[in-house]
Amino acid sequence: MSREVWQKFLKGDENAFSDLYSFYLKELFAYGLKIGFNEDECKDAIQDVFFNIYISRKKLSHVQNIEFYLLQSLKNKLFDFHNRETKINRINYEDIFLNNEDGIVEQIINKEKQLEIKKITSQFLQKLPPKQRKIIYYHYQLNLNIEEIATILEMTTPAVKKSLYRALQKIKETSSDITQNIFTHFLTIIG
Repeated sequence: MSREVWQKFLKGDENAFSDLYSFYLKELFAYGLKIGFNEDECKDAIQDVFFNIYISRKKLSHVQNIEFYLLQSLKNKLFDFHNRETKINRINYEDIFLNNEDGIVEQIINKEKQLEIKKITSQFLQKLPPKQRKIIYYHYQLNLNIEEIATILEMTTPAVKKSLYRALQKIKETSSDITQNIFTHFLTIIG
């Protein structure tokens, strides 16, 4: 964002204020989430930050780097919210960042695992005949019981059970030990 827009805002230009808000909103929101606050807290804090700069713009002529100023203001506002909510007078900011950083890393690892499981599961399912794929889908994804599946597919209950058993056996036979473990883990997650 150019220094020119910031200067226009400081002189009272409403359009410049709107431009600043639009330009920095996503970045501020992402930053608030990254440091460990939820969406509502971030939205409230961003509104407060922009309200504060709007009402005190005559005192902000010293600000040279608006992006840094907004990020710092947001961080301070979020921690003020946190202090009020938990009634703690002192926060160790480094602990909050480290705990959140660990959480983010865990989330990324879990997401990667889920994507890998989805990919392997899709490969398994492609090896099955269409009817067996449907039975697996109905049972594990839609949580339908055997009787409901039998009704939908116009099959007998024993035939659905047998098809489900055969599908799982076929998957076991065609997969390695590692992928079997992943698929078994997937079935326990969705089953």
